[in-house]
Amino acid sequence: MAASKVRIIAAGLVAAAALAAGAAYLLEIPPFEGVGTIEAGDVCENLGPSGEVVPAIRELAPPKPSYSFAEQRNHGSADFFFSGCSGRTDASEFLVTRTETTMLGNSTFESWSAGPASKMVETEDPDNFDRFTTDGDTWGVVSKSKAAVVTPCFSRGRQGLTTIVLLRDSAEPERTVKRFRQELIDLATSTAEFAHKDAGCTLPFTL
Repeated sequence: MAASKVRIIAAGLVAAAALAAGAAYLLEIPPFEGVGTIEAGDVCENLGPSGEVVPAIRELAPPKPSYSFAEQRNHGSADFFFSGCSGRTDASEFLVTRTETTMLGNSTFESWSAGPASKMVETEDPDNFDRFTTDGDTWGVVSKSKAAVVTPCFSRGRQGLTTIVLLRDSAEPERTVKRFRQELIDLATSTAEFAHKDAGCTLPFTL
């Protein structure tokens, strides 16, 4: 009788473990699906110093098993600069950055924020933006999912560089307006500073 009870208890424990394992698999709970780690050598060079940007990207990234980053840079024209980075999970793009030449001319902060800042990567209502810069020659805005910076580059035609960082998917899909705000600003600032050097700008970078 005692042996029979032991067998019954053991069978119950095996069944419970099997049910728990099945639930973990359906809910994608580790170890069936682990969360990948983003290392310094994984990210795009044009985001800036990896030691500074990796912590921000780790904070932003959705919890997925793997991540990859693809860099694009175009130095084919003296009048046009382009640099970009795409961060992907196994299924989709979660982060995109883009820096382009912006002919400022007689532009104002308002016309830039309603133009390149809100439209260069994905259209966004400029009313969503909050300004985060105070320097008169450098403009920066941030929203729940985007940060944008324009910095002076060459004096001819008031040529500048606009950098956009767009977060398409994150660790917190239902994030508040303030969640990840600083990470987006940090990433946009670092990317803009790298592009400023990469483009050979003659005007100083200030932010």
